[in-house]
Amino acid sequence: MARLPLVDPDDPDADPKARQLLGLVRAGLSANESLPWTDINVYRAMANHPEVFEALLTFGARAYQGNSLTPAERELAYLGASVANQCHY
Repeated sequence: MARLPLVDPDDPDADPKARQLLGLVRAGLSANESLPWTDINVYRAMANHPEVFEALLTFGARAYQGNSLTPAERELAYLGASVANQCHY
């Protein structure tokens, strides 16, 4: 059970900004046919604070997509950080 309530992007009573942001995430994920999901629970929890959630999405977009690294270089950076931090998953 989640400690924070998970915002449902389909709930008409949810914060409009949170619904909008979750809708954008859902649309982006559903465009990728290889993914088995369209909602991410940690994002749904973050949506309890729409301004912070929006900042997280902006940071993620800049850090992961809006850079000069190729996909292979990005993956190498992820793997290097995982090894350096002893994250074995």
